Amino acid sequence: MKRKIWHISVQGNGGQSVFLTNGDILHAIDLLGVLSVYYGIKVWAYDFMSNHYHLIIECDNPQYFMQAFRQSYTRYFNTVHNSFGSVGRYGYSAGLLNSPEKLVAKLIYVLRNSVRHKLQSHPYVDPYNSAKYYFSEDQRIKWPTLKPAGPNSKLSHSHKMIPEHFLIDKNGHIFTRSFLQYRKVEACFQSYAKFMSMISNPTDKELAEEEDRQLDDKRNYVKNTCVKITDLQLSEMIINNIKPNTIASLSHTEIVSIARYFRNNYPVSVRQLSRVFGIPESTLRWRMRCS
Repeated sequence: MKRKIWHISVQGNGGQSVFLTNGDILHAIDLLGVLSVYYGIKVWAYDFMSNHYHLIIECDNPQYFMQAFRQSYTRYFNTVHNSFGSVGRYGYSAGLLNSPEKLVAKLIYVLRNSVRHKLQSHPYVDPYNSAKYYFSEDQRIKWPTLKPAGPNSKLSHSHKMIPEHFLIDKNGHIFTRSFLQYRKVEACFQSYAKFMSMISNPTDKELAEEEDRQLDDKRNYVKNTCVKITDLQLSEMIINNIKPNTIASLSHTEIVSIARYFRNNYPVSVRQLSRVFGIPESTLRWRMRCS
């Protein structure tokens, strides 16, 4: 019997960052691959951003997989960042993609997510989505040196074993095509030319959203829209600046001092800083103004 295909979305609690470093997202992708085997789900697409992520997966019911994925990532996050509590909102959204049209539309939505949020100029330059792993033969991509995980290869910060047949890179991270259902996605788009056309151009919904935000002509959609420093880059800069301390260990006074420094010296917004520090934007603005 044909299994269901789901679009899963997990948001940060109050818009807070779920991932603070490049390593956080790479671990989440590794975890996605390993747990997909343990729970018998198939991964069609993904996109990870600092404060939320999207998955398109094939399974009868995503409940137990998502529970395991979120709990495993939370343990990793709290260990690495000396934090505590759950990571992300308590619940998550799960939409059933029960027609070819819905599936293709949501694939485009997920792969263009960072472009829509003005973090990247094109899906292919986003290192945290699955776009570049489709139609690789047409692109004539030369992948980096890879080797089979082999026996007794354990996922870092986890008791789970990496499947022996998975390919890993020189840094020990799992090669996405080891678990990605790229052939099925390629079949949805039929050709590389059609795939590139559909992920390279803003959808009607994106254009409408941009019109609502800027009240500007649609032709200006792609001009100078990307942020100069992303939340992930900002959080890594802050982490490097405060070592050996962690963001979770900072006092209110220290947060205000660091926020002022980065606000005055880098092209970042208070909203970005509030997401990284995990406090409401209005609270951070008030503290920066009054302290």
